Amino acid sequence: MVDFSKKINVERIKVVTNPIDIYNQLDRISDKGPLRPAQEFILNRWSEKFVNNSDTLIKLHTGQGKTLIGLLALQAQLNKSNNPVMYLCPNKILVEQTIKQAKEFGIKCTTLDKNNNLPENFINGEEI
Repeated sequence: MVDFSKKINVERIKVVTNPIDIYNQLDRISDKGPLRPAQEFILNRWSEKFVNNSDTLIKLHTGQGKTLIGLLALQAQLNKSNNPVMYLCPNKILVEQTIKQAKEFGIKCTTLDKNNNLPENFINGEEI
């Protein structure tokens, strides 16, 4: 009998769960540079101390990059578990801004459909 495992060079795909590594691998729009120091600090702190919390609150001043931090933390959780993760916004305008920013950074996310149902990509743990 032939042992094909020795004949086939199978490389395992490494799942990236560190949010900073995720950011560095994203296919983002070219004008999006590196993370800000405050963003890196928070993401490192989250990875070290809060990654296993089911709920996380991030507090920063306006324009400091909370949306991206949240999206990266959620993508890390999605990569880790393949379970659905949700980013909540209080109104439709913020939902649209969040979706726009996710697309600019190459992060896959979806919204409720026109009947307010959860899309399959979300249920299957494929998109935020």
